[in-house]
Amino acid sequence: MQSDVWGSINDQGVVTHITGGNFAQSSITINGWLRDFLWAQASQPRALSIVQGRAVGVTHYLLGGIATTWAFFLARIIAVG
Repeated sequence: MQSDVWGSINDQGVVTHITGGNFAQSSITINGWLRDFLWAQASQPRALSIVQGRAVGVTHYLLGGIATTWAFFLARIIAVG
């Protein structure tokens, strides 16, 4: 018995598809599930305050500067020896 995501093959070699042959009904079911999953009511993200946004910006700026400087130092050490 071999199986995969879309169906299975039994010992007689008959392929059984995951939809059971009714592709239209299956697509409606899958699309309905996907719609419900993507648009389900959940806790919605909230926007950052001005201060929080600036703090995130400064943090990214500093971490980016540190990482870039470190990368240049490493490249120089490797190149010069």
